[in-house]
Amino acid sequence: MLNFMFEKNLTTMKKLLFFISIFSSAFFFSQIYMSTATHYYNPYQITIQGNGTIYYTQDGTTPTLSSSSAVNSVNILIDQNKEIKAFLVSSTGNTSAVFTKKYFTGAIPDAHIFFKPPSGWANGACVRVEMINPNSIDGFVIDNLGSGYSMNNTGCDGWYKITKSFETANVSFTNCYLYQNFPGNIDTPPVPMGSSIYYDFSSGVITNPPSCLLGTKDVKHKDITLVKVYPNPVAEILQINTDKDFVEYEILNGTGRVISKEKFSKSIPVNHLSSGNYFVKLIDNKYDFVFVKFIKK
Repeated sequence: MLNFMFEKNLTTMKKLLFFISIFSSAFFFSQIYMSTATHYYNPYQITIQGNGTIYYTQDGTTPTLSSSSAVNSVNILIDQNKEIKAFLVSSTGNTSAVFTKKYFTGAIPDAHIFFKPPSGWANGACVRVEMINPNSIDGFVIDNLGSGYSMNNTGCDGWYKITKSFETANVSFTNCYLYQNFPGNIDTPPVPMGSSIYYDFSSGVITNPPSCLLGTKDVKHKDITLVKVYPNPVAEILQINTDKDFVEYEILNGTGRVISKEKFSKSIPVNHLSSGNYFVKLIDNKYDFVFVKFIKK
């Protein structure tokens, strides 16, 4: 019961912070204010404000002094999904950092979640979802805690699946026990994901799903990006074997916090990392990405 109250309070706190951020972003960003990133089914306007000249883009590219600009304030219509980037040049010539937010409208892309639990799980499999982009649906936070969403058995080698709607999220898989941290509950650590994830309880995130999954309506073989990282565990250099044209990578720790971000290379130095579990996020020029788990010795 205490854990249930904790989860309820956690959800309430997140919703409260979400709405507070609408009114307090100016204080956090000090030099520039951008409307809170969100989603609505109908088109809506967002505002960028600052004391000076605002330079901005609407397509995710980095703004420059040649970009669209406005003095003190600009309203932007969100009539399609947009990644807004902006910086401010004050009247004294000081330049702020570039600030980025993603805004969503209309239909949200499907995300396909696949999980293979241990054979001994009697209640099937569930997944908890903490949405990142968008972080709300039609203005409301709808993260699922508790036991999570019930997943469907695919009939393929013990794999379960479910389709939800988001661009990015953190997910964790459970044995459908109602309360976390109670005897009988089993769950995985949170894992960041994009449009799809294949998670084997024994192996973690995999990039080579079984062929019987590739024939389902949720998965097209051409949409699968095969990536191999080695050695794993790794001490010095993580090698990436893939035919995909990635442009950059991020290294995230086990909680999903970004440790580093660099231009893509098939040889990634990791000797500076402490021992533990990490993810490498490989990103292409369309900002599609793949997460792969690795272990630093």
